Amino acid sequence: MFMQAREVVHHWLALLLSGVILLSSVAVATGDGAEEGAGQGPTGTLTDPVAEIEFSDCALSANKLLRYVQCARLSVPENYDQPQPEDARVDLLIVRLPATAAQVHDDPVLAIAGGPGQAASRSFLRLDRAFSQLARRRDIYLVDQRGTGQSNPQTCSLDDASVPLADPDPVQLSSLAKTCLQNFKGDPRQYTTEVAVQDLEQVRRALGVSRWNLYGVSYGSRVAQTYMRRFPDAVRTAVLDGVLPADVSLGPQIATHSQAALDALIHQCEQASSCRERFPQLERQITQLLNRLEEEPIDVRYESIREGTWQSLTFTRAHLVSVIRMALYNSDVLSVLPPLIDSAARDGNLVALARLAQRLDISDDIALGMHNSVLCTEDAPFYSESETRGEHATYMGPEFLEGLMALCESWPRGEIGEDFKTPLRSSIPTLLLSGARDPITPPAYGDRLIQTLSNARHLVVPERGHHVGVEGCVPDIIARFVISADPNALSAECLERVRTVPLFLDRNGPPP
Repeated sequence: MFMQAREVVHHWLALLLSGVILLSSVAVATGDGAEEGAGQGPTGTLTDPVAEIEFSDCALSANKLLRYVQCARLSVPENYDQPQPEDARVDLLIVRLPATAAQVHDDPVLAIAGGPGQAASRSFLRLDRAFSQLARRRDIYLVDQRGTGQSNPQTCSLDDASVPLADPDPVQLSSLAKTCLQNFKGDPRQYTTEVAVQDLEQVRRALGVSRWNLYGVSYGSRVAQTYMRRFPDAVRTAVLDGVLPADVSLGPQIATHSQAALDALIHQCEQASSCRERFPQLERQITQLLNRLEEEPIDVRYESIREGTWQSLTFTRAHLVSVIRMALYNSDVLSVLPPLIDSAARDGNLVALARLAQRLDISDDIALGMHNSVLCTEDAPFYSESETRGEHATYMGPEFLEGLMALCESWPRGEIGEDFKTPLRSSIPTLLLSGARDPITPPAYGDRLIQTLSNARHLVVPERGHHVGVEGCVPDIIARFVISADPNALSAECLERVRTVPLFLDRNGPPP
């Protein structure tokens, strides 16, 4: 059986990529108060002349949402270290979500997307609504990191290539990476975090911003830490949501962290009498279904809710692993998983799982070339054999890490500073946020980072997964933190009212 490489990338990206950002509109009910003074910004170490930025109205879309915002462009050198011809530059897309109040503070918010490979202009297009109180008196800026979105996107044109099998092995993934590399528009060594933070500093200088308030999610928290390390005087506060410490190489521990989140779901079902009675063999059903699909994939024909058309899919073990993994990121999505697994295991009905696989597919939002440049420079070279021993006992298995390493076999490696992989030491006011059930950046990562931060607070949101900044009262906490720049003065009692998302028993929902 043969399939288009783009289809391969679709369900493998759901396994191989690290960040999912699901924004919701959340009302925040706190009021602005007295501010800490802005102080003087850094003089900067970049030598490239600072251009002026002019904004104009523009229309952007994300998840079929069209918004009119303010956009601008800034041209930066692709390589900051060597003189380049005029055409060796990157045009960065900069989006401004204007503050709603008449009086605007001069310390705006800079939101940094995850992935690596997601575009801030898509991931955070509604962030001013989710952070409505924070956005009253502060502009929010979104900069598409080089290689993503509309900043010389490195998406890789793989549509015409084909590879055998629905589940590519490392050899096939290595071949896909080579094809991606051939289609790379520029020097892949220049699309790393170290270079990206120089772009952000250029943007700050061009805007005349004294200091940012950073908000970084998942991989974006690594970018934020690198910016804090390289340009500490340019940062007033930092919120790291889904903490990825600088000294952690993303990859070897993902399968074990995800398995822990899945075990928590199974335990939740076992502890609730209604769920336990309805799905007494949930853990066994998951294992049996994985084994069955590995032996023989199942052809599924279903009506796509997204497209409104009938579609066919050969549902494989990789598809199921992808659905489970991506559902674990979000507690609301996860709540529907038990009845879907039960239906598939009992009756062989995979229609609902196929629809969910389509819904959770984020591959179109990921710039694979940029993702590879980051992964193959900052993570894969630092994998150790001792870190991978537990993967065979997980539902994801060792194939996940093998796929990551295969992507990097021929990918050029960029440069990082000598201290890039060392713990960040900083006195910048910092708020760390974790979901108790985060399947990729668990609370232990926040506990690890805070050991070297002298002015920080780590809050864990109970019973929640990845990216908790928009959950419940957390936007209120973030707003109060940015206003005060004092993490230790925050009251987080509202987090005690967070309740477990009840699990569905059938299509009618959870028990009353």
